[in-house]
Amino acid sequence: MLPSRLLPTTQCVMSPSDEPLDLLCRKFNVAKVTLPPGSPIPPTIDMRVIKDAHVPSHVLAVFDTQESERGPSFQPIIVPIRADLYTRDFRKNIIPQSPPGTPYPVPHWIANLGGQYVTLPVVPTLVPHASSIPLLFLFALGLEPRSQLLYCRLLPSEVIEEFPAFPAMAESLARICADDQLIGHIRFNQGLWKNILALGPRDMEFIQVVQTAWNATVEARRIRQQAAVTRTSNI
Repeated sequence: MLPSRLLPTTQCVMSPSDEPLDLLCRKFNVAKVTLPPGSPIPPTIDMRVIKDAHVPSHVLAVFDTQESERGPSFQPIIVPIRADLYTRDFRKNIIPQSPPGTPYPVPHWIANLGGQYVTLPVVPTLVPHASSIPLLFLFALGLEPRSQLLYCRLLPSEVIEEFPAFPAMAESLARICADDQLIGHIRFNQGLWKNILALGPRDMEFIQVVQTAWNATVEARRIRQQAAVTRTSNI
């Protein structure tokens, strides 16, 4: 069992630069890449190197729709990853082993683009919930210690103040959220939890935080539904 790498906090402060995929790319010293909607997944991708330091070994083209369900808007999320870190921190292997003697990707200068780039092999990756994968990797790989960035993605700030008091969290969530906000939290937290079950991260405190948030959203939904039944029966 790995020790927790999260710094404790009950604050919820984020900036636009704290978007999980942007942060993940910066941690791996590369610029974010987006594929055009409907384009095929290429075998390799050139990512611009923004700092001469450790770079990824692979790119995951992450999606949560089966091939038969993809339309012209299909657009996987391009997620940089290092195979050694992933193998260390996750139980489910999703990155193919490179043949013996395969060199580690090395940045190179591309003159017509005016910068350093690294050419990375692309691994098409089907997951239960694509949009929460950058957040999962950011924290399960130990790349981001600021736990408020995790909490703020899972729950409103008023609910985080009650953490880890589960009943108070659920009551607060049911009270303050509009229906569409609660549905959004349920979908995201359920998706992240399904990714955890599918990929098996090893950081137990991170898992417990997400499980608590997921359980709180489920209980908040039950409270909201029970309140609706009560109102209907009183009419």
